[in-house]
Formats: sequence, C-alpha cells, structure tokens
Amino acid sequence: MTITQPKRRQIDVFIYNGMNILDVAGPVQAFSTAKRGEEYAYKHRYLSIDGAPITACCGMRVHADGVLGHQGEADDLLVPGGNGVDRYLANDDIKNALSFYAASDQNNRIISICSGALLLADAGLLDGMEATTHWGRESQSREQFPFVDWNLDKIYIAPQDEHRKIYTSAGVTTGIDLALSIIAQDLGAKAALDVARELVVYLKRSGGQSQFSNYLIHQYEAKSSGKDAMARLVAEINLAPTRNWTLDDMAKFAAMNARTLTRKFQSQFATTPAEFVEQVRLDKARELLSQGLVLKQVASASGFGDVQRMRRAFKRRLGVTLQDYVKGFG
Repeated sequence: MTITQPKRRQIDVFIYNGMNILDVAGPVQAFSTAKRGEEYAYKHRYLSIDGAPITACCGMRVHADGVLGHQGEADDLLVPGGNGVDRYLANDDIKNALSFYAASDQNNRIISICSGALLLADAGLLDGMEATTHWGRESQSREQFPFVDWNLDKIYIAPQDEHRKIYTSAGVTTGIDLALSIIAQDLGAKAALDVARELVVYLKRSGGQSQFSNYLIHQYEAKSSGKDAMARLVAEINLAPTRNWTLDDMAKFAAMNARTLTRKFQSQFATTPAEFVEQVRLDKARELLSQGLVLKQVASASGFGDVQRMRRAFKRRLGVTLQDYVKGFG
C-alpha cells in the first residue's frame, strides 16, 4: 500500500527594494530546515510587486519567482521589514494583496518580521489586535497606526484565537524565534528543537525586546522638546544615576510639586518617576557590564547600590536573570 506524504506547506515571501535580508534569510532558513519525519515540511517562493529582482538594504540582489498577489496555492505569506519599508506604505497593490491573503478562508497565515508589521498595519489588518515590531519604530508605529495595540517588548506575538491568522515579530533575528514557534505548532516541539540545534540558536529566548534596546532614552529624545524643567531633570538623572533620587528631591529639582511631576512622567513616559530612575540605572548597568566590570562595581556605579537590587531590576524590567544577561551581552 502506498502511503501518501502530507504536502509541503508553501510560504510565499514578499521581497522589495530596501528590505532587511536577515528578515528573510533567518525565518526562511528555519522553515527550510524543518522536517516532518524524513521529509522537508515547507517550501518557498519569492514575490516582488512586479516580478522583477530587488535589492536588499545590504546591496544583495534577490531574484523574484513571481508577482505579489498572484500566489495561487500559497499557504502562508511572510512579510519582512527593512529601511525600505516606508516607501511602500500607502501602496494600493500591496494593501490589496495583503487583504486578499487575510480574507482567505484557507488555513493560511500572514507572518511579519520586524517593521514588516507596518505594512500590515497600513492595510488595516492589525486594527484592534496586539502586535509588535522593531523597538526603533515605536514612535512611528504608535503615531501612524493608533488603532493597533502595540506591545513592543514582545519578541513575537502569535494569535491566541484559532481564527486569527496574523503573526508579528520584533526585529531581525526574532524572525527565527517566531519561525521556531510556528514549526513547533505545525510539527511538534521535537521538530522545532531539531531546527534550533541545527541553527545553533535558542529554542525559546528568554526576556523581551527591552534587553536589546536603550528604549527609555530613545523615547525621551522622541518626545522632548526644548530645555524645559523636565528636560533638565531627565538630563541630570542620566548624568547622576547614583544620586538618591527621591520623589521630593526630583520635584524640588524640577521646581514643581510631587503630584505635578508624577503626572508629567505618566503623560510623557507612561511610567512613574521612581520607575524612570530605575530604568536609567538599568541602562547604565548594561553599559558598564559591556565593559567587563565586576558586578559590585556595576551595582555601585549605576546607582543600584548592591548586586541583589540590581538582580531584581534585571528580572523585573528585562525578563531575564542578571546571569543570563551577562552571558549574552557582558
């Protein structure tokens, strides 16, 4: 009796000028490595807007197998990010193609990597949904697409509802994390582990996107305008993280009462003054750890005072233990 093997799942990959090649190569390599038994489980096709070759942001030329929107029997669509994504926002051909995939009643998925999520948001596919993208796109994503529930600390976000089909990931190598999650969903944990071992990556990375970004200062620079009292206070906290920054001390420095100061921190940074100070100290600690200083020196120079307090901040803020962080970044 002949045993019919399950067909390989086809993933169409949208390619465009200025895309990040790792947004494509990472997840595609993970999917290409995955097997169901002895057979490879996925196949790929590369589609550009007009079927012409494209040039990635690193200068690499990529051949296209066809035109986006003419996918035929595709099961999934992968949408990468990159510096070139902005020029394709508001492109009707892309929005129509993405909407076509989303409207399909087949068991298909749309998988965005990094800032590829902005193309999905531009097509209205993320409205009312939790989604993530690269931390460097935070201001743009929130301002241009306010109806999306952006959670930029997540490495990736998979739909909890089986009827939802859109997956988003944070940035660049997190496309591999998302691909491994999908492989585990399709083929089981062992298949995903085999791929992770082959690629020499974590099967499931700990922590969120915050551990890779100095996002507090990024947010401040995006929102601050002029050298007002808040700007002077934030600059001083960054210059002197070891100072005993109590709420009263910060309010006195900024020449306002504690209640007003707390309200301004909430409106500008969605955090309390104390949490802001802790994040500044955390950023300073990360900088010092990268220089190879011992933990006691780092705890003292960053303002935490002792190693235990610093350990708790790393776990609470970044979702990783201090030991794991040092292994990865120290």
